[in-house]
Amino acid sequence: MLDVTFFTLITGAVGLLISIALAFLIVISKTFFKYGTFRFFNELIVLGLGILGWYYIPKGILQLFFFLILSTLYQLYRIIRDIYSIDTRFRILVLALGKDRFEYAIFSIKRVSKRIIGSFFKYFAILIAAYPISQSLHAEIVGVISLLVGVILVLLKLD
Repeated sequence: MLDVTFFTLITGAVGLLISIALAFLIVISKTFFKYGTFRFFNELIVLGLGILGWYYIPKGILQLFFFLILSTLYQLYRIIRDIYSIDTRFRILVLALGKDRFEYAIFSIKRVSKRIIGSFFKYFAILIAAYPISQSLHAEIVGVISLLVGVILVLLKLD
């Protein structure tokens, strides 16, 4: 269990760094980023993918890449959603005061830094909880059910 903890911490931390960099680049860009497709990385879907990932993917590089991509997409969705949930009028006000997009991106990421750390620990807890479930007799059923419930929540926009 200790190796699972370290593995999850490493993939989560590297995924967090990648997602912060990608979020910074998205905020700097002049186009408004549509993040609706990332909604598919809510907690239940990540739990289901975590269970199925621990169950089906053998330990090694493939598992490392799978959980790294899962971490990056989950945390990128959380960061972008938190940044874009800031009032649009506030964003226009900050940019109208003479701040450029680089300064606005740094300010926005600093503003949601507590939520970023919270999403990292939430991801960590979800994958640590997924590991013992993946070792149970009915791991496939629990993984698929959590995926289905997560997709239903996304389709009904209850996330």
